[in-house]
Amino acid sequence: MKRFPKISTRVHVEWMDCAGYVNAPLSLAKPLPCWSEGILVKKTKDYVVLASSQYRDEGDDPTGDYTAIPSVWVKNVRVLK
Repeated sequence: MKRFPKISTRVHVEWMDCAGYVNAPLSLAKPLPCWSEGILVKKTKDYVVLASSQYRDEGDDPTGDYTAIPSVWVKNVRVLK
């Protein structure tokens, strides 16, 4: 599944991440596969945001720990139960 489910769904996302290489052969330089899990809290045309935690404060802009992933970097999405 590459399409994202509805907001507030717990997901496992496989994606490609940027990687930096210092004093390394050019042949090693490439993006690296990565995965993140969390609650889908935002989705736009260009990116999605997962929350690994949110604080119980009230308001329209909750405080938390978030990962923003560009949509074009996403390889797979799986709903977690």
